[in-house]
Amino acid sequence: MLTLRPLALTDFALLASWFSGLPDVVQWGGSQLSFPLSQADVSAMLAEGQTSPPSRRCWMVCRGDTPIGHAQLAYDWRDGNARLGRVAIAPAERGKGLARPLVTLMVNEAFQTPGIDRLELNVYMFNKPAIRTYQALGFTLEGVRRSSTRVDDARWDTGMMGLLRSEWRAAQPAA
Repeated sequence: MLTLRPLALTDFALLASWFSGLPDVVQWGGSQLSFPLSQADVSAMLAEGQTSPPSRRCWMVCRGDTPIGHAQLAYDWRDGNARLGRVAIAPAERGKGLARPLVTLMVNEAFQTPGIDRLELNVYMFNKPAIRTYQALGFTLEGVRRSSTRVDDARWDTGMMGLLRSEWRAAQPAA
């Protein structure tokens, strides 16, 4: 069973070790980050969680006491939206069927938050396994920003996906 615990600055070295180059960092966190990931980047993410209300919350995803993943929610409180992002699974844990339960934890976290009625995310269109996971959980591809991100000499297309609280509730088994 997977659980969430808040990201701590002491998690920095472990989290940073999951990324082997700039493409890995950008795929995880966007083109505003650099490689290697810096402690200042993680500190800035944590600081966004100290505002009231928080503009971002960051978690380590754990199996028992062992961190095996990471994910974040960023908030647009005015419009009642949350954005799922910076989802990563530790390299040694990839390919073990953890993506779906990890994302399910995050969807539940988002929709248990009062005032959040929409969950959205960005995904690079080459990341077919992630897209399949998101679609299996009810996310709809709402559009593609073509050639939107530059990584070294490459340009990546970014898909935008969304899930509404009402859709998520309707898809849950009756209690």
